[in-house]
Amino acid sequence: MTEQPGPTLSAGMDAVLLLGRYGHQGAAGEGMEALAETVRATGRYLTVRTAIAERGLASLPEGLEACTQAGARKILVIPVFFGRDRSMVHWLSKAAYRWSRERGEPGPEVVFAGAIGEHPALGEAMVRAVSDAESEASVRADDFESLEDPPAWSVIPPQERHVLACMGPRCTSRGAGSLYIHLWKRLQKRELLRGRSGVHAAQTGCLSPCNLGPTMVVYPEGIWYCGLSAAAIDRIVDEHFVGGRVVEEYAREPGRHDERPVPEGAR
Repeated sequence: MTEQPGPTLSAGMDAVLLLGRYGHQGAAGEGMEALAETVRATGRYLTVRTAIAERGLASLPEGLEACTQAGARKILVIPVFFGRDRSMVHWLSKAAYRWSRERGEPGPEVVFAGAIGEHPALGEAMVRAVSDAESEASVRADDFESLEDPPAWSVIPPQERHVLACMGPRCTSRGAGSLYIHLWKRLQKRELLRGRSGVHAAQTGCLSPCNLGPTMVVYPEGIWYCGLSAAAIDRIVDEHFVGGRVVEEYAREPGRHDERPVPEGAR
């Protein structure tokens, strides 16, 4: 039996990480994975992964680590969004460097490409998509049987406290996505998701004090909690939301440069 030749790997990059700008759950996530599968099908790379810069679960450091565990020595990061925000690209490079430094051992080389929205072939793909759409079935503006929205969309939920959890790019890179899910599970366990004595939690974009992330703000007290971890969230839910006592170890005062280090294990 003749052995079939394996895929021809790229001579330079051996891993590709497609990086989205916002959370890509549901259909959006399926779209990202479809793009990744198309690149995988070329057989040029050991692994092709997806990650998210903000408001998502698979952060840039997690994506880089997944590529590393797959044996990558050189990772090409492709920003899958429009425009090349210079400050964003600069920060992403720093986040990759921080990830590499904190690993404590030599890691792969990480290279950032231009955003996919800058590629000249995108225009050709757009023209083809528009042409194809002319003959496809679509949803017309008058196809809806009813314009009534669910009644709950017009009701502010009863609550004792309102939590704003930062899901900006820097907090996301430090695990804010998984921490938000952990928060919901802890609130559910303590039966705090419903009723006037409950907690209404919501995700936000960047809340600004990026060096103190992951962060969240609790109202009506206006308490900022920073350097969060799963253990910190457990304490905040149990001691603050249930017991009524602010967890001072993680609380920070607005308008003041706080010299206290972010608690160990938060990043």
